[in-house]
Amino acid sequence: MSKDRILIADDEADIALILKLQLEDAGYKTVRVRDGVEALEVLAKESFELILLDIKMPRMDGIEVLKRVRISYPSMVVVMMTAHGNEEIAVTAMKDGAIDYIAKPFSNDDMLKRVERAISFNRTTQENERLQQQLAAEQRKNEAIIQGIAELLIAVDSRGEIISVNRMTETVLGMSREELIGLGIDKVLHTDLSPGVELPTLKTLATGRSIVDFTYSLHTPGGKIPVLSSAAPLKDSAGNLVGCVEIIRDISSIKALEREREDFVSMLSHDLKNPITAIVGSLDLVREGRLGPINKDQTEFIEAAEESCAEMVEMINSLLDVHKFEAGLMVMSFTSERPQHLLEKIQNQFSRVSEKAGVNLNFRIAPELPECSLDRTTFIRMMGNLLSNALKFTPEKGDISVSADIITDPSALVSSIPKGLYHETLIPVHGNYLKVMVEDSGVGIPEESLTDIFDRFVQAKNRREGKARGTGLGLAFCRKVMDAHKGLIWVMSEEGKGSRFIALFPLDSGDTIT
Repeated sequence: MSKDRILIADDEADIALILKLQLEDAGYKTVRVRDGVEALEVLAKESFELILLDIKMPRMDGIEVLKRVRISYPSMVVVMMTAHGNEEIAVTAMKDGAIDYIAKPFSNDDMLKRVERAISFNRTTQENERLQQQLAAEQRKNEAIIQGIAELLIAVDSRGEIISVNRMTETVLGMSREELIGLGIDKVLHTDLSPGVELPTLKTLATGRSIVDFTYSLHTPGGKIPVLSSAAPLKDSAGNLVGCVEIIRDISSIKALEREREDFVSMLSHDLKNPITAIVGSLDLVREGRLGPINKDQTEFIEAAEESCAEMVEMINSLLDVHKFEAGLMVMSFTSERPQHLLEKIQNQFSRVSEKAGVNLNFRIAPELPECSLDRTTFIRMMGNLLSNALKFTPEKGDISVSADIITDPSALVSSIPKGLYHETLIPVHGNYLKVMVEDSGVGIPEESLTDIFDRFVQAKNRREGKARGTGLGLAFCRKVMDAHKGLIWVMSEEGKGSRFIALFPLDSGDTIT
């Protein structure tokens, strides 16, 4: 049953009573007043969904009440009541804001239908107003978010003409919103793009596809600034392209940091290497006895100092090379190499070192390994890093083994790759690969570090706390080398039970990891 409240304003008691009874039988709640003055007094105290308002009443007629209701209660729904023959007056009242009229005498069914229709209209109107208010609130919130964005935001229509900008756009371009609206975006954004290269917005309008992380330089009243831009299409409910929005980020600070990093790397390569070279040269003079005889203990200390200098140079070289890889400046020469020859060279290099450290070093290289496309220099350095790493964290009388063989089904092996180290699309399921493995009986690596240990300056906690420490650059270099070879590298380990580093080099161009 409906609980809608209806105010009946009619000075004819009989008609008002009939209305009241019929409406209440239909489930409505009613309140009856005798004239327009009472109607306004009741409206000031109570709320109603509908007013049934008689046109002819004492003290204040229905037309005057309607006018005042429209001013004080603009959303109130009013149905006029008039005697038969006065329909023209009722129509005039509808022009003044009444939604309908009932002519007396009226039928019960007709009256109830008009009342129900009027209340339904009132509900629809109220719901529309609520939705409009909600929409306006969302628009205000979205506008506040857009205006607060630190990047430039420009929206254009399908012709490339600006329809909206945020405050940052006005500030950077030195133009007001009113000046920008309606201008073509190519007339507003002055860039250093080469002829024939389109702005991200125009390219998105032409193709309907998003453009992500497009870089160029923007000429503004404040000077030339490097920017990172992304554009996305705007579509209507039918999926038709109606415009585009471009977000432009000032990356001047990022570029400045990159320059600082490059300057720092240059400083490492020059200001640190030069004094180390001088130190090594001085130590050589002393060790060779050119400055006077030295005893056995002094020789050992000098050799230890030279080894420390060599480690320092290796750290600097690793940092420089990682930086070169990331900047795309690493020069590599891929040639057809026989892996066993390179591994034998590494074995000769580390045999004396492992013997001195009291660690058993074994090489197990499969015979007749096929030639593989390798960059000789980085391959040897990567293997050197893995062996140095193993020696550093393997105790005396421990074991280190290096093996190399061919696998034709990598699916079982790659299942041991720690989750998150590589995207699943980069992990091969077939193909021929050269597998190189370095296994040690050292301190091992905690499970939580198996993924991030190949990041720059990252070391497993148990290694940071041990006697042998490093910079966390060696394994980062190894990851860069394997990425350049379009291969994979990962580690299988358990804390306290040693580590097993595995590197896969693709042998078939058709199976190269991409």
